[in-house]
Amino acid sequence: MLKMLKNITLALLGLCCLQTAFAQQEQPVEPYPFRITLTNTDSTEIVSSKVLTTGKPTVLAFWLTTCMPCMAEFKAYTQQYEQWQKEADFQLIGISLDFPQRFRQIATVAAAQKWPFPVYWDSTRAFKSLMPGGLNGVPQVFLFDKKGALVWQHKGFYPGMEGELFARVKELR
Repeated sequence: MLKMLKNITLALLGLCCLQTAFAQQEQPVEPYPFRITLTNTDSTEIVSSKVLTTGKPTVLAFWLTTCMPCMAEFKAYTQQYEQWQKEADFQLIGISLDFPQRFRQIATVAAAQKWPFPVYWDSTRAFKSLMPGGLNGVPQVFLFDKKGALVWQHKGFYPGMEGELFARVKELR
């Protein structure tokens, strides 16, 4: 009986070690600014490490062309963006998670809305494996500090949330 309990204990200990090993493997391998190929609205490609710089706070706003809350969020950002840029040195980047058949709509929507911030497409959806929560819903916003550390995130959008985001950006100056 004692030997059987010992074997069960060892087996459970082994499972705990395996679970810890697998959990560690799920952590992002690539830190900010990552190395993800992004597609511009003109179909050219650029690596995220060339777009996402350190030295200033960065807002990554994930969206879909079919997401009405995403459109409302970007409209609110657009209305405030010029003033925000006068008050704080930060970058705001929109990243679409649309499927390939919707790529043309990304460029069309961005041009029609005249968003004053850059918009890219994550064609391989690589960010899903890097961002906490796996980007399980949009809109989602992630705020990184000057060193590239994730300091805040939010899912969904409601009117006034843009003010909360900008207040957090200003705290990072």
